[in-house]
Amino acid sequence: MADARHELERRVEERTQELATINEQLQHEIAERAAAEQHLRTEEARFRDLSEMSSDWFWEMDANLCFTEISGGHLASPPSKEGSALGKQRWDLPIVGVTPEQWAEHRRALDARQPFKDFVYQLRNRDGELRWCVINGKPVFEDGIFKGYRGTGSDITQRKQAEQRVEFLAYHDPLTGLPNRLLLEDRLQQAITQADRNRSGLALVFLDLDNFKKINDSLGHATGDALLKEVATRLKHCVRDSDTISRQGGDEFVLILREQHGTESCLPVLAKIMELLQEPFFSDGNELSTSASIGVALYPQDGSDFDILRKKADMAMYRAKEAGRNTYRFFDEAMDEEAVEHLLMRSGLRRALERGEFVLHYQPQIELGSGRVIGVEALLRWEHPEFGLIHPARFVPVAEDSGLIVPIGDWVIQEACRQAQAWQNAGMPALMMAVNLSAVQFQRGSIEDTVVQALAGTGLDPSRLELELTESILIQDVEQVMTTVRRLKQLGVKLAIDDFGTGYSSLSYLKRFDIDKLKIDQSFIRDLASDPDDAAIVRAIIQMAHSLDLLTIAEGVETPDLLLQLQSFGCDEAQGYHFARPMPAAEFELYMGSRKTGLH
Repeated sequence: MADARHELERRVEERTQELATINEQLQHEIAERAAAEQHLRTEEARFRDLSEMSSDWFWEMDANLCFTEISGGHLASPPSKEGSALGKQRWDLPIVGVTPEQWAEHRRALDARQPFKDFVYQLRNRDGELRWCVINGKPVFEDGIFKGYRGTGSDITQRKQAEQRVEFLAYHDPLTGLPNRLLLEDRLQQAITQADRNRSGLALVFLDLDNFKKINDSLGHATGDALLKEVATRLKHCVRDSDTISRQGGDEFVLILREQHGTESCLPVLAKIMELLQEPFFSDGNELSTSASIGVALYPQDGSDFDILRKKADMAMYRAKEAGRNTYRFFDEAMDEEAVEHLLMRSGLRRALERGEFVLHYQPQIELGSGRVIGVEALLRWEHPEFGLIHPARFVPVAEDSGLIVPIGDWVIQEACRQAQAWQNAGMPALMMAVNLSAVQFQRGSIEDTVVQALAGTGLDPSRLELELTESILIQDVEQVMTTVRRLKQLGVKLAIDDFGTGYSSLSYLKRFDIDKLKIDQSFIRDLASDPDDAAIVRAIIQMAHSLDLLTIAEGVETPDLLLQLQSFGCDEAQGYHFARPMPAAEFELYMGSRKTGLH
């Protein structure tokens, strides 16, 4: 009996210990679960706070593609959660900016349960503002069963606005808002087509303001710009809506007058232009007066395309200036005497190449973050035995017309690479050597072979050669250009867009051609401190470039104020008279030897 009692007590004790152990384990598990739940609540709160502060938002859809959740987006204000989007499909929302084709493609992806990226649309936020949005999404499956979609959205309004501003530059003059040369050429082709269809003609009018430089230099660029805007306004009062007014840069305007049948039909318009332009201008208390020298070329009598008509109108305009200004001239064949000078220049250029009359001058390029000279731009000059140093603006157009720009350009690349390597061998810091490429040189020459030979012959590191391409190069024969550019990049050279913003400033070619740097044209830099429009354009270009991982360099920096403003915009590099003028190689060596680091 006693043994039975002891056995029972032993078993009770063992069971009690087992229960105590189980209870201890249970309490431990409860504590761990409580800690995990608390951690989860903390992380959920943290994620909620971060998502609410973000400009992005998160969304979920059920299997019927109806919104079940929209969260975050405090800064961007996505579609309101308070009943406006929840329970609806995306195409039920008041979305704009999407074509039927884009909707169809988007719905095909959803019906196929495929992920999608970069679906862009416009929608008003909670404050009623129309915003640009981009969304990405992926399907959700559980045990192979489709449950819906989840994804993210972002407000890209600022990026879109910057892109639209840059795209505007492709076709318009930023100062006056008038069509630029690219749009003018398109309008002329349309006018020629209409003229042929109607068996009529048209007039191309080239207008150059008289003594504008004196006004600009004496009263400042702000007054000059105000005058140009007023000229644009007055010209609009002289022509019909079907006509075109274009600013070509500086003080030059070109007009297309449709339905003109000869010189007589143009006279009333020309008289009205001259009359209105002679009326006084008022700017900041100053009364200004100006006039214009006007040249006119007629289609089809004087030419059949833009280049010929513009050239002849330009020749006629110079005859008007020679006649005392404030008048107009129609082109006549006697003006082709200027072609003789063209031929003389061409033969002189050929001899100049043979006799070694070309030289390169070098303008320093400064890294704004450190103040260091990090490169130079090689600039061509002609040391003529009779006329002295000739600026390329006088002879490069002749060289391009004649095709001589190809051997001249080959010499420039060879000499620039030789000089860059010579400086390195002499112990100078390794600098980027920037060389301009002419569109004609790129199209007619074997630019890849030229670069390969120059690098091999001089030993220059390819990464130290930067080729500056004009925007016109990239929009002609795109596939062939892309092939050439790709091969140049494979060599290791850098590519920059020269005078960015003055031509066909398209975002598409920046992505397609693997560009490294944008060179902001000096026409925008010049009035940066005084012109809000130019400041907005430059800031937009820099922001866009950085979003595409491109460097930016400003040319024509002439004052400390311009430098400070460019630094505030985040511009990477600059060049201009504020730092140094272009100089011969020997002078540049002295400049480098005496220069201290800093933005002087």
